[in-house]
Amino acid sequence: MADYYDILGVKKGASDKEIKSAYRKLARKYHPDVNPGDKTAEDKFKEVSEAHDVLADKKKRAQYDRAGHQAWKAGFKEGAPGTGSGFRWSAGAGGRPFDGFQEGNIDIEDLFGDMFGGRGRRRPRGPMRGQDSLSRLAIPMLDAVRGAQKNITLSAGGGKRENLSVKIPASVREGQKIRLAGKGEPGINGGPPGDLLIEIIYDPDSRFSRENSDLTIEVPVPFSTAALGGNVSVTTLEGHADLKIPPGTQGGQKMRLRGKGLPHVGGGRGDLFARVRVVVPKKLDAKGKELIEGLKSYEN
Repeated sequence: MADYYDILGVKKGASDKEIKSAYRKLARKYHPDVNPGDKTAEDKFKEVSEAHDVLADKKKRAQYDRAGHQAWKAGFKEGAPGTGSGFRWSAGAGGRPFDGFQEGNIDIEDLFGDMFGGRGRRRPRGPMRGQDSLSRLAIPMLDAVRGAQKNITLSAGGGKRENLSVKIPASVREGQKIRLAGKGEPGINGGPPGDLLIEIIYDPDSRFSRENSDLTIEVPVPFSTAALGGNVSVTTLEGHADLKIPPGTQGGQKMRLRGKGLPHVGGGRGDLFARVRVVVPKKLDAKGKELIEGLKSYEN
């Protein structure tokens, strides 16, 4: 069971300043006005507020530390007037130290003052910007290199859907985010909407294996070309490129085509590696067999 320190994300020996800072961060994140209609966020906000109510009060915190979380939650408090040094049931509703969120126990002006201008102790009702949304868009590797225009469909609420055109810049990297202003979550109380962040991922391409920004493709090379040298055509993201095969090339050997891979984080592109697969004739006539027999004297 998570105790109050775990709920706020602080150590047991945390200072008052650390407790307050952790509470403010979490309370802003889960406050009902920031998450209207979100029951999970509301419950989390109550949990965070309960933890802060105890740990921010030196007397309560000392009692809590002595009793332990389980006993505290069971409804015991220490040292009530006239009861000696033992424990008694809390007089709180439901026999628990905390039973629901009571706004009067929390300094809302202190919590939201810098966000809403400090207008009293009631829950803020001023305009708030909506939250940013994140979506992922899978694109072909070629589009990542050349750039493209893509159409996406978003849910616009009320069962409606909105079609958007997204411009994919050339040399876009996987994991890079494209921002669509005003297409995120709606604002609160008339506030502006947030933005939509489109995270780019690459569609796998069965022709290539990939390691970071480098690609590898298997290239069939005729036996005669591998032995005598020559040129072969290699498939790249953009089409085809000529690759020079030196005499005596071995199967499995890799040859580099610089700058034919995927966009680098620091700019530029990775490389494309052509892995040679020597193709040996399956059928030979008498003449062919004679020629191959003649090569035996050159074998190691």
